[in-house]
Amino acid sequence: MFIAREKLKTNVVEYILYMYHIEDVIRANNFEVEKLESNVISKYSLPEKETNEVRTWYSDLIAQMDRDDVKEVGHIKAIQELILNLNDLHIQLINTLSESIYLEQYQIASPIIKELKNKMMHAELTEMEVCFNGLYGFMLLKMKGNAITQETTDAISVFSQLLRLLSKKYHN
Repeated sequence: MFIAREKLKTNVVEYILYMYHIEDVIRANNFEVEKLESNVISKYSLPEKETNEVRTWYSDLIAQMDRDDVKEVGHIKAIQELILNLNDLHIQLINTLSESIYLEQYQIASPIIKELKNKMMHAELTEMEVCFNGLYGFMLLKMKGNAITQETTDAISVFSQLLRLLSKKYHN
């Protein structure tokens, strides 16, 4: 909760990726606050008041995931809306002549985004959803210790650079 709050203020991209992870942590703990308490919350070693705040935060997220029907896959509506807002900003930036640095990075990223989107076979995904899903998938592969090709590493680097620029524009 404290990490999420800080990331939302300082780096919206990191916040979204963090929340993707938190949703998966909740799923891994079967949406049970008691399991989250023993497997996650207790590891923080926080004062009781803050522990209660974190427990409430997880409980609220569990309820939100249930309401938004994303217990098995997907992301809560607040995260989806944030990504859509970022995608809107992305579209504005690529259509603004004065944003040459962003546009240059997008021109590098665009073919990679299209290729990944085709591999995902989800035509309805926005370009930013593709970037976030690609980055999060990469993070999961790294956490699991899976082999990662140089091509994948290069693509993720391009996505990261584009999202870094987008995050700066978002926070400005």
